[in-house]
Amino acid sequence: MGKPTVRRAGSCGECLDWGMLPATGVCADCARVRNRAGRNGPWSPGVCRRCGWTHVVARDGTCRACLLAARLGLDDDWAWAELRRTHLPAGRPRQLALRLPGLRLPDARPLRAKDGPRVSREVPAWLRARFPEPTRDDPALCPPELPGQLALFPTPPRCFAASDGARIHDRDIPDMPQAFAALEDMARERGVGAFWLLRTRPLVRLALAAREPGEHQVRPEAVRDLPALRPTIAEALHRAGLLAPTATRRIVSPDRLAHGSCAHCYAWANDRRRLCEKCASWQHVLGNPEPSVCARCCRIVPTSGGRCRFCRIVEAETEIDTAGAALDGGDQLWFAGRLAPALAVLAPGVPAPRYGRFDLKRRLARSAAGTRPLSPHLVDPAQLELFPAPARDWTLLAAEAEPALTPEATELLDDFTTYIRTRGWSTDSFSGSVRTLRLITGHLGADAPVHEADIRALASLHPNLHGHRLVQFLRSRGLLIPMPDTAHTLIARARRTADALPGDFAPAAHRWIDVLQGQGSKENWTRSPKTIDNYLDAAAPVLTAWHTAGLQSPREITRNHIETALEPLAGHHALRVHTALRSHFRALRRERLIFRDPARTVTLTIARRLPTTLASDRLTGILDHLPDTRSRLIVALVAVHALQPHQVAGLRLEDLDRSTARQRVRRPRRLDHLLYLDSLLMTLSTAWIRERHQRWPDSTNPHLIVSRQTAVDLTGPAVSAGLLRKPFRTIGLTAGALRTDRILDEARHTADPVRLMRLFGLANVTATKYVLTAHPDKRPAPTRA
Repeated sequence: MGKPTVRRAGSCGECLDWGMLPATGVCADCARVRNRAGRNGPWSPGVCRRCGWTHVVARDGTCRACLLAARLGLDDDWAWAELRRTHLPAGRPRQLALRLPGLRLPDARPLRAKDGPRVSREVPAWLRARFPEPTRDDPALCPPELPGQLALFPTPPRCFAASDGARIHDRDIPDMPQAFAALEDMARERGVGAFWLLRTRPLVRLALAAREPGEHQVRPEAVRDLPALRPTIAEALHRAGLLAPTATRRIVSPDRLAHGSCAHCYAWANDRRRLCEKCASWQHVLGNPEPSVCARCCRIVPTSGGRCRFCRIVEAETEIDTAGAALDGGDQLWFAGRLAPALAVLAPGVPAPRYGRFDLKRRLARSAAGTRPLSPHLVDPAQLELFPAPARDWTLLAAEAEPALTPEATELLDDFTTYIRTRGWSTDSFSGSVRTLRLITGHLGADAPVHEADIRALASLHPNLHGHRLVQFLRSRGLLIPMPDTAHTLIARARRTADALPGDFAPAAHRWIDVLQGQGSKENWTRSPKTIDNYLDAAAPVLTAWHTAGLQSPREITRNHIETALEPLAGHHALRVHTALRSHFRALRRERLIFRDPARTVTLTIARRLPTTLASDRLTGILDHLPDTRSRLIVALVAVHALQPHQVAGLRLEDLDRSTARQRVRRPRRLDHLLYLDSLLMTLSTAWIRERHQRWPDSTNPHLIVSRQTAVDLTGPAVSAGLLRKPFRTIGLTAGALRTDRILDEARHTADPVRLMRLFGLANVTATKYVLTAHPDKRPAPTRA
């Protein structure tokens, strides 16, 4: 006989269970776990991620005591976190047990294969049974109906999606086991696996759920509504005896049919006519169109604007339902004859007419506007913004009822109406702006400033909604949050382009942007944001290609590298890249980031066009073809004084001195140019100023040329380039061609480039080019070696 095992009462050193223990002080279960850990099994020493104690832990990082607590259902929160792939912090209580003879504790197996993200099939059955999945039965999809219930209208064609079968996965549908058994027989015959059954079972479930109430078999029309595998589902239903035979059509003489209601609008007249008088007249006015599918009732009948006559009448009657004509789940029917409702044939998108009973309904609705609730989205100015909110989507605004206005919003709306009338504008002409303000303040309130982006997004939804005048009004009242400046957007885009450059080219590009903005170590002229963005866009591909070729820094670039990069380019693209690279290395040399400028001696040979004149017949009477004074003044300034379009747009009203017939042209970083106006330009200028004052008497725009938009803009912007191009398109010329013809004509009469510089404000190189073009004989001969 062997030596008896010495046992003593106490608690296990691992799981803290109380009972008779061997001399080792560890229970038999924990000893077995230690043996597995010693043989490199699934258990190993470590810190339990649930209780935080140092023990032998399983493959999922938990000790045996914590696994027992989860198995016994004493810590459902932790088990739910395991089921949802989340971790709870350590320090949770452990379960202590009393070891009794003959009573065995549950097996403490790990919940996951390892301490990491798990998949759904690794969850034990006992744990998943404790947290069952919710029942999947969408009542909105083919809802069950009472057997024997007669349908008032035939069921329209359905449009099922592939995922609709999963929405009614748990619905108890009659005859479904027979259909599934037929599918399993077909799967064995075809030699397909479980994946084919997973695809076909939801489709069979949809077909059985689409049956009419009281029907045992599925109609062939319902099978055609399925999204896929229609022949397969039809065969399975046929094998199970659940597919109805195709109905045979009978040809019956029309005189044997007695119609009681109109086939289009369902108006009841108890006569033998197929269409009522008003539907027949409506169809005749439309020109007897071909039947098409109505977008509302899905019937194949004559339509106008995607709606049949029945649906258009229902929508017009229920637009403002003051009489309670709208039904819940159905449409109101009517009698034919003199009492039948009528509706004129309107264009698509045109609402019901503003007269008769429709106008009466709208007046009744406006009288009850005080009972409308306030918008739940009113902005509180005292509420701090936690994070920038995304842009609002105003596309669903038409489907919502217009909320009531607050007293502050009503006061602001009256102020805007007064603002329009004091400027001599017609309130009817600006009803779209008033409507936009009513919608904005009705949904957001008038206590906090309104984002300009919201106004422009709302105004873009419909042509009868306007936002430009409203933006100016709210800016003058301090209630507008303007959109971000385009210049800052261009600089930000240039910074993003620089960030995308590899290696040391990125910080060098950022320093280049600083120099172009006038923020370098030395003072220099600043460039426009558009120019900076164009420079970065042109140079970025070349800098990236150099880094790919093995060059790590701009200091390694030589003249050969630049010439190699420009060699495959041609035309405007080559000139654009060459200019950007010269600016880039010039800025780095000024900031002493490189020792020498490799692009300084790189030249680019390009072809330049010589100035050409226009035919005299194209210039005769060009001002007579222009319809208004502003267009004639723009063309005259270009044709007489050879101004560029951006110079015409930048002319200031204060720079016009009519007493001395002079106009000053401001030029940035250059001396101003003075124009001496002749009688034609003085007449046009005086007529335009008089017309401008009559149309916009309180305009504060400082520019001489203004438009309907810029005249009332409080920021005083210049007119757009499109407005300046419009008069030249009318006469069939371009501003550049007209300007070139004027300078070249003056150069023919004088060979002095200084006169061209004083008369048109040209640079010396440009003036010399025009003189040599007009007088080729004065071109110096090439120097011989």
